[in-house]
Amino acid sequence: IAGVNGDVVIPDSVTNIRNGAFCSCTSLTSVTIPDSVVSIGEEAFRGCSGLTGIVMPNGVTSIGNYAFYGCRGLTSVTIPDSVTSIGEYAFYQCYSLTSVTIPDRVTTIGGHVFHECSGLTSIVIPNSVTSIGDAAFRDCRGLTNVTIGNSVTSIGDYTFSANVSLTNITFLGDAPSVEATTFNNLTANCT
Repeated sequence: IAGVNGDVVIPDSVTNIRNGAFCSCTSLTSVTIPDSVVSIGEEAFRGCSGLTGIVMPNGVTSIGNYAFYGCRGLTSVTIPDSVTSIGEYAFYQCYSLTSVTIPDRVTTIGGHVFHECSGLTSIVIPNSVTSIGDAAFRDCRGLTNVTIGNSVTSIGDYTFSANVSLTNITFLGDAPSVEATTFNNLTANCT
């Protein structure tokens, strides 16, 4: 693995970033992941609070539980089109995250995935997603607009709870059954 001044370039020979590989590397600022990588393991970059940028290639199919948990400096994430699953707590407490693109192949958004990502202002859940886990967007206090794709049939407990800025929720299909706590403490318009 090559690296200079907090930047890491993972070599092309790597296919999996193992569980906890860079856990708590607080001086890590950017990571370039090669096309050869297909999975990012659990807690791979957990607690890398200095990480501001990550390049994920098209080819990664799964992002493990807690993969980027507590990466407080991370500002934007483009999840490649090849990703089909995002594990629980994957981006939990990424406070600086202002932009996320979720690709059309993702079918499930796990519990607490973007919990406490207070920098997020809008999110589009693609039509491929069928379920959104518990507290997936809880305490995203900057979130103002949410668009939910037409295939969502299940939204978990506290999913959008305590999002004090959330003013618009748009369902592209029929609104699914939700738990009593899903939209707890909100005054948003739902269309």
